[in-house]
Amino acid sequence: MSFYEQNIKDWIQIHKEIFPVGIPKHCEWTNLDEIISILNIIGSKEQSNHMFYPTGGGLDVKSASTSTESNCIEIFTGLTDIIKPKKLIFESFENPIWNYFRIETSELNSSGVYKDYDYPSEEVTELSEGNYISRSYWDEGEYNGEKLPETARVLTRHLKGDFVIFAKSSYYNRHSSTYDARHNKISSDEFRIYIEKVISDGWQDR
Repeated sequence: MSFYEQNIKDWIQIHKEIFPVGIPKHCEWTNLDEIISILNIIGSKEQSNHMFYPTGGGLDVKSASTSTESNCIEIFTGLTDIIKPKKLIFESFENPIWNYFRIETSELNSSGVYKDYDYPSEEVTELSEGNYISRSYWDEGEYNGEKLPETARVLTRHLKGDFVIFAKSSYYNRHSSTYDARHNKISSDEFRIYIEKVISDGWQDR
């Protein structure tokens, strides 16, 4: 079985695990525990998915968990991202390879580590739960003349912006142009209309 065939099989299996009775055209979750649970199902099959960031680029979702920050969750991709979800949305189409999930987020306040900060995400070093310092200390391996504790880790806090998750072998993921975060430049409803248009335009045949 080719990677493409296996990936479609895994993607459909993920849908069936989330929707055992039947796959809806549209679904939304706002409860954080439910969002975490769905993201863990999405990440349960290796290389099954690809998550596109609000600032461009993307990585595969592996797992998710609660965050020490209020109303936030952590998404693990090999790196750790902190977001404040507003809702998780699922959209389906006739061909399931186009099905996707979208995470709408609420704005998260800057940590205050960096002065005059005006960027949609910030990379910080966490010394202990909720105790953030500059990312540069991670590179140096010490803070205030002392070696970083074992609890230290690097986090990216996303202050605003939405994410979308497609199948790893999806036509959307195969077009490198989609790494421009186009999904974050339009609303969730507009993005579904956009996907419907690229399907009708025959992206899958290019």
